[in-house]
Amino acid sequence: MTTTPRVPEIFVGDDHVLGDVLAQVAEHFERAGVRVVRGPAEPAPARTDYPPHQWPRYFARAAVAVISSRTLIGPELMGWAENLRGVVFASSSTASCDLNAATAHGVLVANGATPQNMESMAESTVMLMSALMLELPAKQAQLARSLARPAPYEQTGRMLAGSTVGLLGYGRIAREVVARLRGWRVGRILVATRRPEHYAGTEDAADVEFTDVDTLLGRSDVVSLHLPLTATTRGLIGADELARMKPGAVLLNTARGGLVDEAALARALTSGRLRGAAIDTFAVEPVPADHPLRRLDNVILTEHIVGHTRELFDSLAPTAIRNVTALLDGRPPQYLANPGVLRRPSRIGQPSRA
Repeated sequence: MTTTPRVPEIFVGDDHVLGDVLAQVAEHFERAGVRVVRGPAEPAPARTDYPPHQWPRYFARAAVAVISSRTLIGPELMGWAENLRGVVFASSSTASCDLNAATAHGVLVANGATPQNMESMAESTVMLMSALMLELPAKQAQLARSLARPAPYEQTGRMLAGSTVGLLGYGRIAREVVARLRGWRVGRILVATRRPEHYAGTEDAADVEFTDVDTLLGRSDVVSLHLPLTATTRGLIGADELARMKPGAVLLNTARGGLVDEAALARALTSGRLRGAAIDTFAVEPVPADHPLRRLDNVILTEHIVGHTRELFDSLAPTAIRNVTALLDGRPPQYLANPGVLRRPSRIGQPSRA
């Protein structure tokens, strides 16, 4: 008796930012003979949390779920969806998925942490550092308001060269930032990370001084955040930490909203304690119209978009396709966000057959 192998099935969500990327993934696998179940269209700025009564429709047979970081994948859903081998995020963030729960359930989580993603963010971070040191926001405001040109003795902009730059966190983006700063002839690069010994003797340790958070805050002209948002890091930079920063320093957060007490930051900027700030990720997005940082001239504000480039977006769909293909074939994906899952029984199982 001949049996017909079951056609593999994947779920592909929708997203107001990454809709085109997700559509490319869906079209690729439909052409390959994979059964694709699409999620409903979601208008901006909605976050999607599928209620239990929708799970049978979208996840009952799905071997892989392809989503954005605005789609919530919780422990209960992963426990219920017994066929789910993996979750593939179309971009680098996996913030909407409980990675510990995924590991416990044997679900592999992949993302789009492509070189283009890391490099775009690193380029934009160094650009923001230089713009803040040169006081670009104030110079733009001067022209916009037809103000008199400052006299030479009134110029307070500074060069990034010779300055001390401090990085809180030392992941892939931070290391790419350091690679670029080497060409800027900065005076010192301070790094605070949980495991500095991990980099001992490596190229990533060259030109870098590992130190503690308090020392970094007190000595850096530029403080840049490169940390995930966790229970430990939430609110890491509050009023006390801002007060410990070097007077006249600048702060950048291109990492995750929630790392900084934004109201306290606005007060530090208004008082002149800090010279400037660049914020790309906020605790609440979209950013409220009455947000205190919106009223200031010494800030550069972008809404989770500063590192978006054509090269970045062109890299996401092919990477997601490779990640999904690996999971359907029973292999670990290219960019695995919870590598600990490989040290325990997982759902990766045997290759799916079309």
